[in-house]
Amino acid sequence: MKLLVIPIVLLFMIFSCTKNKEHNTNAYFLAEKFTDSLNIGEIGKTKVEIENFRNNLTEDNLIVLKFFKKYSFWDYNKRKSVENIWRETSRFYFDKDGVSGIDAEISDFNNDGYKDFLYVSGIAARGGNVIKTLFIYDSKNKAFVHIKNSDKYPNLSFNSKLKCINSIILTGSVTTHFLRLKQDSLIEFARVDVSDKILVEERDSSGQFKIIEERKLKRNDDDFYSGYSNYKPLEK
Repeated sequence: MKLLVIPIVLLFMIFSCTKNKEHNTNAYFLAEKFTDSLNIGEIGKTKVEIENFRNNLTEDNLIVLKFFKKYSFWDYNKRKSVENIWRETSRFYFDKDGVSGIDAEISDFNNDGYKDFLYVSGIAARGGNVIKTLFIYDSKNKAFVHIKNSDKYPNLSFNSKLKCINSIILTGSVTTHFLRLKQDSLIEFARVDVSDKILVEERDSSGQFKIIEERKLKRNDDDFYSGYSNYKPLEK
């Protein structure tokens, strides 16, 4: 009889772990969903679907992001063309904070005429720094490219004056970062830091940042937190 004790205990432990795993998996529920096929990428031919799942047991949030492309094919049985079939082309999974919503944004972030996609993945600095995950539509390969370090630069926006991307980071100071897209990353080429003074820095050919301008801060500046649209010359 002693020989049966260990197998029975092991079976009970395995069963308990399996049930707990199933319970945790099933605890996720759909908290928010966003879909668009009328504005993003190639209009009418591409689609995005993003779902925000929440687990109340662990207080975790999980993002499931899917991109689709519209296809047409020949049905040999029916001997006719079947059109407007959505097929999934890529899928991504991300962790998300449990405070903010998806707040999906569809906008052209590289000035190529095709609208890209980004969503809010978290917030910091008491809500002052909104962290977003960015996907750029690659019209040549007809696919969305995940910009892997986009979540390192809060408060992203497209700078129409310089045709680049801006990030404004609020810490003890306010820093405007000027960024360019290179493949799947954002590369910083200049920055303006505002604290007790204003420092303007630019990346040189060796990759190092050099101060190109320094001036006193006017304390009556009402646009302290608004950032800059240009750094050479310095412009709001």
